[in-house]
Amino acid sequence: MSSYVLSLLLAVVACVIGGALGGIALARPAALAGSADGQAGPAPRLTEARTLGGLLIVSHAGAALFLGYQPSVGAAMAFVLALAWFGAALGQIASVMIGPTEGRPNLGNLTFALLIAATLALPFLNPARLVLRGGMMV
Repeated sequence: MSSYVLSLLLAVVACVIGGALGGIALARPAALAGSADGQAGPAPRLTEARTLGGLLIVSHAGAALFLGYQPSVGAAMAFVLALAWFGAALGQIASVMIGPTEGRPNLGNLTFALLIAATLALPFLNPARLVLRGGMMV
């Protein structure tokens, strides 16, 4: 298996994880919009959490679909998702640096966002994609 094919496979796995997070946001929006004890927040926050869940499901499913059927387009789509995850990590860093936090910052969420972003960027940044021929041509 070439490094490019492995990067495509890992990006599809990252898309599945991102879509699963969207499903959790749709099924349990209070986990995203509520307080630390999991109680439901105000109704507009629940709507925003469900909206984010739908966005995560559809965007990651689309990227995974194109990674499998048209890798060159899928690599670009996955790279855009990687930029979004990097932006989420940047927002978490800014939240820790600027705003007051309750307790310790959650470095696990920051690490997770950075790892998903790096994994989604792999197919686009892999130099092997430029030399492959046939069905994997980019």
